[in-house]
Amino acid sequence: MSGRNPTSREDIVITGISCRFAGIASPSDLWETIIQRQSGFAPAAFNTKFPDSDSPECFTDARLPKSAALLGDLYSCNPSAPRFPRKISDGENPDLYFALQLVTDALANGGSEPGTLQTDRVSLRLGYAPPTNPAVDIWMQHTCILRQTIDLIRKCCPGASGDQLDSLCNQLRNSLPPTSPDGILSSFGSNMAAHISGLLGLSGPAAALDGGCCSGIHAVQQAMDDLLSKRADIAIAGALQPPFPAHFIQGIAPSCQFSERRQLKPFSRDSNGTIPGEGGGFLVLKRLKDAMRQGDRIYAIIRGCGFSVAPNDRILPPAPQPEPVNRAVSRALHSADCSPASIRLIEAHGSGIPTSDTAELRVFRSLCDENSSRSPMTGIGSVKGNIGHTLWASGIAGIIKAALAIYHRTLPPQIPVERHYPRFFGADSPLYILNESRPWLNGDRKIPRRACVSCIDFTGSCAAAVLEEHPEAAE
Repeated sequence: MSGRNPTSREDIVITGISCRFAGIASPSDLWETIIQRQSGFAPAAFNTKFPDSDSPECFTDARLPKSAALLGDLYSCNPSAPRFPRKISDGENPDLYFALQLVTDALANGGSEPGTLQTDRVSLRLGYAPPTNPAVDIWMQHTCILRQTIDLIRKCCPGASGDQLDSLCNQLRNSLPPTSPDGILSSFGSNMAAHISGLLGLSGPAAALDGGCCSGIHAVQQAMDDLLSKRADIAIAGALQPPFPAHFIQGIAPSCQFSERRQLKPFSRDSNGTIPGEGGGFLVLKRLKDAMRQGDRIYAIIRGCGFSVAPNDRILPPAPQPEPVNRAVSRALHSADCSPASIRLIEAHGSGIPTSDTAELRVFRSLCDENSSRSPMTGIGSVKGNIGHTLWASGIAGIIKAALAIYHRTLPPQIPVERHYPRFFGADSPLYILNESRPWLNGDRKIPRRACVSCIDFTGSCAAAVLEEHPEAAE
């Protein structure tokens, strides 16, 4: 399984990329940030602290992050461009227009304009499922939260008359930003995917999905299926992690081991948790023969994806386990019809959470050990050191980094690690941490440059993808 099986199926290629992360407005910005080993973390206060552990109000002693990689002004769209409103009202979901901007950017990066596309031959697969967004928050404030507030006041002030409570309710409602049925509908993921396609004049398949941190790789697999089944000739796939409300960070803190440190260093023995990041990215995918006929730029081929659910009788397993990671990676390699010996770059999940990092390293060390006698060493890194743990967008961020590495023929560095795990990166290990960039030399013309991307969700479910260079680019 070291080479290509030309009769197995058509290859799917990446012809367009867009992304926005903290301080990063484009794929070229992302690549420069990675090569320069920079990061976009800044101090962030996620609202009030949890009550003291001995307080009856305390429901968790989880640690909150003190820094984050935030989008800031990059969470926006171009109001002067067609299809965008000049101003987004408070009752609308701004995620819709942020995603629309990224889709438009990806199409432009791939040399396409929405008005020139065959409308019913373009599909859109969107990884998106935040628990709330601004449109939902405002709707809930107008409805259930307002009712709950008045009920609490009634219990705390039993002497208040019905007229007084009604007057207070009206005052509170009038002080809230306006809402509308259109606003709440725009907050639904399914409607958002369809609305984006509609605004672009497209009528092909359009759907949102929720695969947690693996959403981006799930979206890519569905987009590949659209192309391989001939439902579409162009497939757009991506995922979003919109700006974090403070209550969201507080809510996931018990299940997401956050670090209080200012920087995130995956695979470091000094790392004690992860740091959140915001952003999103999209890919434009085509069948290889179509891309070549149309003279498209080809970043990389997506050879295959693999997925695995972690069997457990709890919603959240106690810690990530190697077995689901191994199954997802092995299934991706099988789908790609290649062996671990042909992988020279691993873009790992690398969240900085020690139990997750070591589970992942155990899998890759074992896979590489099986083929180390005849193979060069394999470099490993994680883009989370640059952009943070972007949760729902983390899978697509990993694919984008791997695709750019293949396109630039460079093994990209991660944020340097001073103290690594010696049992995984010792002198006898086939793995090494990519603390510095290296030219991606390729001594075997029969095996193109290949990368493996892995992703681990908080539930323990895993996803992986295998990318390789376009054969005409191989040296």
